[in-house]
Amino acid sequence: MENKIYKVSDECIGCEACIDVAADNFEMGNNNKAFLKKQPNTDSEIEASNTAIDICPVEAIYIDAKENTEKITPIFAKANIKETLDKHPGLKNVLAKLSPKFEKLQKPALYNTLARFANFKDAAKLTGVSVCEILHTINEYLGVAKELIDNAPECISINSAEEMIIGEEITWEEVNERYILNDDTISEIMKKVSSLKAQENLVIISVEKPISLLKAAIGLELKLNIEEGREYRISLFNPKEEQKTNWYDRKDDFDILDVRTMISDPFDIIIKKAYDTEEDNGFRLIQRFEPIPIINMLKEMGFEHQTKIVNEQEIWVYFHKLITEKDDDEKDASDKPNVVIQSATPVAYPVIMRLLQSNKIRKVVNIKELKVWEETEKHLGWIVNGKADISFSALITSAKLKDNDIKVPAMFVWDNFSILTRGYTASKLEDLIGHVIDTPLFAEAPPAKITKYVIEAKGLNYDDFSFSYGEPFGRPEEILMNFVRGVSDTVILREPEASYAQKIMEKMGEKVSVISYNKIWNEINKGFGSFPNAGIVFKGEFVRKHPEEAKLFLEELKSAINWVNENKKAAANLSFDMMRQPPENVELFLKNVKFDYVSGDELVEKVKNYFQILVDQGIIDTKVDNKLLNMFKLD
Repeated sequence: MENKIYKVSDECIGCEACIDVAADNFEMGNNNKAFLKKQPNTDSEIEASNTAIDICPVEAIYIDAKENTEKITPIFAKANIKETLDKHPGLKNVLAKLSPKFEKLQKPALYNTLARFANFKDAAKLTGVSVCEILHTINEYLGVAKELIDNAPECISINSAEEMIIGEEITWEEVNERYILNDDTISEIMKKVSSLKAQENLVIISVEKPISLLKAAIGLELKLNIEEGREYRISLFNPKEEQKTNWYDRKDDFDILDVRTMISDPFDIIIKKAYDTEEDNGFRLIQRFEPIPIINMLKEMGFEHQTKIVNEQEIWVYFHKLITEKDDDEKDASDKPNVVIQSATPVAYPVIMRLLQSNKIRKVVNIKELKVWEETEKHLGWIVNGKADISFSALITSAKLKDNDIKVPAMFVWDNFSILTRGYTASKLEDLIGHVIDTPLFAEAPPAKITKYVIEAKGLNYDDFSFSYGEPFGRPEEILMNFVRGVSDTVILREPEASYAQKIMEKMGEKVSVISYNKIWNEINKGFGSFPNAGIVFKGEFVRKHPEEAKLFLEELKSAINWVNENKKAAANLSFDMMRQPPENVELFLKNVKFDYVSGDELVEKVKNYFQILVDQGIIDTKVDNKLLNMFKLD
């Protein structure tokens, strides 16, 4: 039979006329254009394909005269993908129908890189499609499937492949765990099959014979055993020998994380990358400077590193995650809950940094995302829409979220606001009269309302005081800069900005007066003590589904707070990069701030008294009832 090569050009308009007359040979591609899924081999297929040529309204179907003069040879497993597709571009659509992963070959970047160096044996491993199925499909398209079988009898026909997959006797040690294969688990199990490491075993139970999975296993060169009874029991084994290589020799293959052009702090992105990195693997961090805090942080998380100075503006840090022995009760990564953690409270950053070093936490959860916000409103949105499982947030937020499904089981930041002055001495509120007070947020926000409350509670006239707010509202960072530059001589600042201002002014030789809100508050409310400022917020669903993990987080939070209180210098060195301040500024902040873990009945009573004062003074609009107070109980 004459060997003709039928093709479809880009002129195709997707009318599907060819499919109506030659459905065995033509098919619609993902680009809404027809393509030849296989060359016609029989007389009836040739006749149908010739009819398709005749009826195509734009003459997009044709016989390639040039290629027709060449002898078409079969494509084998070791054939280079790019060379093959350059010669037979129609195969791109054919392969895309086999697996969506082949669609990536349409992208120039991958086509000129991945396809350039990979062969079809590699493609089988990447896509989970058996190498035999790939070869049959592309050779059938070229019209040389028979030649493939003649030259490679191990690549049997697709129809007989199912009968030939019989496996072999078990000569490997099996694990105890069993995976049930069904429509819900097939994606997860296929991932496990494709990532089966050298000398590892996987046992799968299936009601039906899982042909696709078995083909994938064969393509991955895994050994397999099949036992057929009331159900199929498949044991897979990767026979490859474990290769122990020094990570230094592999470091150039690590993923690259270049953070030099990022506008916002890349801390959360780096930590997320560290959590996602598997043991005995790593990544290359590219930064403009040597990120000492990140290096220290990741060291505690089980990483070792190597630094390379490329030039004054480019530093490479290779991070490698060490292999650790797993405890008997440690969960696999797939069994751990994925959690999203966020914070817009910089006062908590040193505690968060220490908390993230917890090996106990890493053993029970996967940190899916870690977000550090500069905009409080975005952080609030993630709590409201349930996107964050764990948040570090101001207490006042809970009053706004009373109707949301959240738990606030612990507070650990107290007495967080101060009034600072420069250019004049102030020891009491009346000393501020005649000066404009640069105030956070806006006039109806809690800082301004609490200030009004303490002024009037001290018997002073609120109208004698002047306040200014930023546009659209005052952010602490802007207020800090206005103060140290001399734009403002009186400001209300939270921690850590209040301590930063004091340290900067000290270096400038300027004196700063500090009025503590806690002192004034306790003059008004005798014996009240410290008032709560910020704590940890759980999504209610997270607590219900993972109560033990939630309790562990609280235990490790308490431990992190104790460590920060006892190791202020080390905590400053750990977090100064994230806080964008020199270590000495952060250390002063840690000396000024009050970290104290409070939970349970003590917290509920404290919050109740605090909120009642705020409600009575019209500072917040809520009802201090059991619904509100139950938010502060974990159970």
